[in-house]
Amino acid sequence: MPAALSVTGLKKTYGAVTALRGVDLEVGEGELFGLLGPNGAGKSTLVKAACGLVRPTEGSVMVVGAPAGSAQANGALGYLAELFRFPDWCRADELLELHQKLSRSAGGAEERAELLALVGLTDAAGRRIGTISKGMQQRLGLAQALVGDPKLLLLDEPTSALDPAGRRLVRALLERLRDRGVAVLLNSHL
Repeated sequence: MPAALSVTGLKKTYGAVTALRGVDLEVGEGELFGLLGPNGAGKSTLVKAACGLVRPTEGSVMVVGAPAGSAQANGALGYLAELFRFPDWCRADELLELHQKLSRSAGGAEERAELLALVGLTDAAGRRIGTISKGMQQRLGLAQALVGDPKLLLLDEPTSALDPAGRRLVRALLERLRDRGVAVLLNSHL
């Protein structure tokens, strides 16, 4: 089985600015891989390249053996962006249902309930996103990244806006995902 994420000779430039240079890494099934560094170190660019949101200037990025951004790669990954915004008018369970439709997940109501429970938001299922705290929205973002049972989870600053209890919940969840064989790439500031 190919690595969940394989990055070879990755370089990304934006005009005269080099964001990534010569990056090689591999994240296997059930591995938790952390990218740590200051702002501007290229962490988010690497995550975006793995999602197929930015094209490498040089090198390659493969997700479960398929080129990043391909239908096969996109079907195998879950993504939580650093800066995301969900519609305030949408309910938490509606958001997950939308992501199920977008990802063609067959999980239905059972998957939505399981994901909300996994991130401690069962009681918020029917609440509008605009009425829940930023920390709860962050956990909802994690739940949406898990729709469709991804093989690779890409998390860009997953603990921002979380209180200590929320951070513990995320750490415990990452350990459970690792035990289930999900590969996780996360980045964070030092």
